[in-house]
Amino acid sequence: MQHKRWYDKNEALKQIMEILESSDPETQNDIANDIIQLIVNKQYDIDNFIQVINHEIPFNRNRWYDQDETMHSAVEMLKNIDETEKKELFKEILTTLLNFGAE
Repeated sequence: MQHKRWYDKNEALKQIMEILESSDPETQNDIANDIIQLIVNKQYDIDNFIQVINHEIPFNRNRWYDQDETMHSAVEMLKNIDETEKKELFKEILTTLLNFGAE
């Protein structure tokens, strides 16, 4: 099976991205801020993320998550987390998404 988007390779991440994409802009922003905070709280290599995000600023902004700087930053952070660290983080993000859905 060929994946056309980088996040299609991981089922949990694919679900997270689908939920985010279908959310209204205000909810997207709130969740993006939560994702960034979760990553910062986990003390991943924040300096590395900042460097990557600064170099990954899209020129065309064709992807749905590139339209908003906060969402773009959150997604790029997710994209660049080490594979071994993603599983636990995805559980926390899915919990956050469920909490937003319950509100």
